[in-house]
Amino acid sequence: MLLFRSCIGLAAILLSASLLACAGDSGPRPPAVVRVTDGDGQVAPIGTVLPAPIVVTVLDADGEPAAGARVDWRTADGRVTPEGAITDELGVARARWELGQAEGPRTAEATLPGAEPAVFTAIAEGLDALPLDELRPLAFATYDGSGQVVHPDYAATPAGSFGPPLHLAITPYPFGNAAFENPSVFESARKDLWSLPQDGPNPVVFPAAGYLSDPDLVYVAELNQLWLYYRQVTSDNIVHLVRSADGHTWSPPVEVVRAPNHRIVSPSIVYRAPGDWWMFAVDAGQSGCGGAATVVEVRRSTDGVHWGAAVPAQLGQSDLWPWHIDVQWIPQLDRFWALYNAKTAGGCTTPAVYLAESTDGLAWQVLAQPVLVKGAIPELQDIVYRSTFEYDPATDVVTFWFSGARYESGRYRWSAAVERRRRSDLDAPVRTTIYPGALPPAPAPLDEWP
Repeated sequence: MLLFRSCIGLAAILLSASLLACAGDSGPRPPAVVRVTDGDGQVAPIGTVLPAPIVVTVLDADGEPAAGARVDWRTADGRVTPEGAITDELGVARARWELGQAEGPRTAEATLPGAEPAVFTAIAEGLDALPLDELRPLAFATYDGSGQVVHPDYAATPAGSFGPPLHLAITPYPFGNAAFENPSVFESARKDLWSLPQDGPNPVVFPAAGYLSDPDLVYVAELNQLWLYYRQVTSDNIVHLVRSADGHTWSPPVEVVRAPNHRIVSPSIVYRAPGDWWMFAVDAGQSGCGGAATVVEVRRSTDGVHWGAAVPAQLGQSDLWPWHIDVQWIPQLDRFWALYNAKTAGGCTTPAVYLAESTDGLAWQVLAQPVLVKGAIPELQDIVYRSTFEYDPATDVVTFWFSGARYESGRYRWSAAVERRRRSDLDAPVRTTIYPGALPPAPAPLDEWP
């Protein structure tokens, strides 16, 4: 009897194990993978909640969504609050991440037992950082007292080398008076508050003849120097270079390139590495601003002083042409970016600023949407003009410094503004979906142009 009962018990155990195995084969598989789905790489001020939730998707061993899985969230600085206790029918779980008080790169994790954690990154910025997508007017104490400026160009230096690490070359342009359009260099530790270097020259240089315009600032790392290029306009366009090891004292000007008037407009210099220099400039033909079209030209150099012959680049649209241009090499993306205000045939009261990219500096692809059109703020109501930018790979954010004008009392008043944008938003119709040619015409032409 005892043996019989033992056999029955053993059979029951074996049958139960078999049924469980079958049930396991046909039922849900345990979660195996947790993946970042959305919300990675955001930027926000310290102590605030990121703009968007952080989202993961949980998959089972067969790669199918795992519903009902409990995800654990954690961060070393701040707080992560789940929006639900378990994953939904698509295997998705969401949480809101509140940053702590430490600035810089931060991480948070979503974890499951036995699976590699999904890691999110964010950038916690100081409370004085510029907000995203806010176009903010700038103030400059120009040497002429007008505060009116045009032609910004940006460069950064290592902290401590030149005092504040941010530098902006810009020219005064009071109501379009080119006699005051002499390159000035401002400095800052912030991107929206600019001041003149103490005991530095203001402006950096005056013309011996004609007038000056179009400054372009370059940091040369192996020399630890700032190089300032600018254009002198007489019957010729003459590109000069001055250099500084401290941002206060500048060398005498050196002529580096010359061409007939209007044939070198807005020279933009790119220094990629020792021996690898590029100059991009606009050839506006004999008519300059009044011409029907322009051509962007490229020159090469091994030392930034002696330049080769100009080669045309393929940059522009069918009825909008580059007028003033700023080009930079973005090493993290392995490509050039060009920011330019686009002119229409017969005039240069430019209505829009565009961004283009290129892998070789010659063939360019223009983003479909303009980065900015006139009228975004009162200071840039009627013209948007030469602009400059900085790409920050840590945040994947672009900072733009725009210039432009509004028409008042029969003349143009010139101003500058700053804005930060996510790179992912650059080709989105954030400002307008109106084609620039459909905008109202400028109130008056530019008889003299910067």
